[in-house]
Amino acid sequence: MSNNNFITNNPFGINLNLPKKSIQEVQKVVKEEIGNISVNPFINYFEENDKVFSGEVADEIKKYQAQFYTLGQVMREGKAKSSFNMKM
Repeated sequence: MSNNNFITNNPFGINLNLPKKSIQEVQKVVKEEIGNISVNPFINYFEENDKVFSGEVADEIKKYQAQFYTLGQVMREGKAKSSFNMKM
């Protein structure tokens, strides 16, 4: 181990030497696939669900919750009235 470059001269693990042609083919395929990626589905998703992201849906939910609460409160406070009368 007198040589300081022992590790760099003797690499460990699987040593693969890929041919330059294979590397070029992989680069070509990757460039083609990146070019085929479409962003339109993402844009369409955000456009279709704009109300969710802008907070309009949350406002509607709060409005309906307030209506349900008010209706429940009115029903709890109200007294049952019998409408069945047997007068003859």
